[in-house]
Amino acid sequence: AYLHLDSERFSVDLTPNRADGHSHLGAARDLAALLDRKLERPDPVLVEDGPPVGDLADVSVEDPEGCPRYVARVIQGIAIAPSPAWLAGRLRQVGLRPINNVVDATNYVLMAVGHPLHAFDYDRLAEHRIVVRAASDGENFTTLDDVERSIPGGSVMICDAERAVALGGIMGGQNSEISADTTNVLLEAAYFNPTRIRRTSKSLGLSTEASTRFERGADHDGLIRAIDWCAALIQELGGGTVARGVIDVYPNPQPAAEIDLRWNQIPRILGVDIPRDEVARQMTALGCEILARDEETIRVRQPSWRPDLTREIDLIEEVARLWGYERIPTDVARTSSSPAPDSPEKRLSDDVRRLLVGMGLQEIVTSSLVPERHSSLVEVQGSAIELANYSSADMSTLRMHLLPGMLEVAKHNVMHRSASGMALYEVGEVFRELDGEYEQRRMVGMLMVGERPGETWADERRGWDYYDLKGVVETLVRRSALLDMDVVPYDLSEYVPQTGVRARIAEDEVGVLGQVSPALCEAFDLSMPVFYGQLDLAEMIRHCATLSEVAPLPRYPAADRDLALVVPESVSAQRVEEVVRNTGVPLLRRAVLFDVYRGPGLAEGEKSLGFNLEFRTGERTLTDQEVDDVMRLIVERAADETGARVRT
Repeated sequence: AYLHLDSERFSVDLTPNRADGHSHLGAARDLAALLDRKLERPDPVLVEDGPPVGDLADVSVEDPEGCPRYVARVIQGIAIAPSPAWLAGRLRQVGLRPINNVVDATNYVLMAVGHPLHAFDYDRLAEHRIVVRAASDGENFTTLDDVERSIPGGSVMICDAERAVALGGIMGGQNSEISADTTNVLLEAAYFNPTRIRRTSKSLGLSTEASTRFERGADHDGLIRAIDWCAALIQELGGGTVARGVIDVYPNPQPAAEIDLRWNQIPRILGVDIPRDEVARQMTALGCEILARDEETIRVRQPSWRPDLTREIDLIEEVARLWGYERIPTDVARTSSSPAPDSPEKRLSDDVRRLLVGMGLQEIVTSSLVPERHSSLVEVQGSAIELANYSSADMSTLRMHLLPGMLEVAKHNVMHRSASGMALYEVGEVFRELDGEYEQRRMVGMLMVGERPGETWADERRGWDYYDLKGVVETLVRRSALLDMDVVPYDLSEYVPQTGVRARIAEDEVGVLGQVSPALCEAFDLSMPVFYGQLDLAEMIRHCATLSEVAPLPRYPAADRDLALVVPESVSAQRVEEVVRNTGVPLLRRAVLFDVYRGPGLAEGEKSLGFNLEFRTGERTLTDQEVDDVMRLIVERAADETGARVRT
């Protein structure tokens, strides 16, 4: 109680259109309308006993589109001091830090009536002039937080006769702030173009109490009341003499919208017929001036503090809100339509998720909106799609690839959650502009980084590797297409050279996989090996099997043979396996590479590939002679096509 921190506090969630709600007056006005109570406004007493304000200061607005109205007062002979406990306590209650009696007065009135004000050191303004203009491209300005900023062209700048002194509607400048030596103050209350303030705030990533209100639309007719109250409060707290009159530059007064509300539209839209006298009372309570009323329509004029009221439907929404949503009946239409069947892409996406979770990967969901720098990290044909009205620089572009976003997740878990390893997947959209057309495709990305967890306490921990990733991708392909996947070398910047491959089904490329390049990992502060694969679900759908054939369990035993073939290093194991499989058809049912050997007994540049071969037929037990004949054909064909020889 002594610190004035014992009052009730209410936290109000506001929709972006309710600019008027950002103040105690706005909340009180809304409650008065809801409860049908009289609104009582503070009535400050302002004593103007100084010289005419026009003799002390001058204001010119060179950018009326950016600043339609600018109001100023001058107060002389102020004693700067800490604010009294009641004022400091009330500011702390709403999350503001007390500074001194002048600045605190502006913040107090801001929170009370919702209109930002700014106090300049009058003696630091060259020629005691204020000039409002648009910023030029590349203009630099140091704001009150001691940060030098490059101001976007078109921003509203508040200047004196020589230099900029404030970034209009957002933050003041360090070169004109109120200090302990200040004795004279020029007090500003202005109305700024919401679009211009929003654009500057988003571009700079600088949001303040002032910009929050101006970019939603302040009360352009409430400036005089706000500046008079603030001047009276400064006079009360710091003494001083208030100059007579107010400078009010308002070349183009903002017109108030006149809106027709048809009586028959209320029951049509809300489903309830509200008495007309009650609707008229609501309009008056909201501050709307009733201009005309007849059997068909009521016409009202929009109050200056409600820029969101511009259409008939806006008024109907207010009627519903004040009448009470709980009093509006709910009538749900009955339908007998059956749900539409899932699309092939939806079915495949669900199957992929189930398979990947079953293989131990964890699903993540990242934003489709990414920083512009992500577009240059991975080589993708086409160009990035930039948003025209993005909310922040980190969400300015539609992603072209899943990898950068997944690396961000890995970085967060490694650096901030002490994760030693993880296997992640994401099913999401990627976008690009190609040949003047916008393209959107659904991808599944799989990322493995760090250590692979053991399944039991006795399992030896090891790092994820390429073959773990390849096994996951092969399983997805095999389960969805019932076909084997083959790979071909792939060299692009995102992968370590000679580790990237393209995944193919029946000669059609469906994705890529490999080890992520150290340079790309370093960009995300990842020092451990990272493996990444990506499949195009649209391409996968082309090869999805709609029916699967179920075969009975074999009645006859299989014949197993091991075969070790020595081949040049330049020959891939996949090429040798293709030759073995194609030659052994139809008796060869399975061929598995189980060993790769390099070392003593082999010449330099050679390697030995060990295959386990399974032969079987469903008609009878194979004889040794039949199996030996096929083995001989396999060796001969491997020698002819790959230069292989049997290792002895």
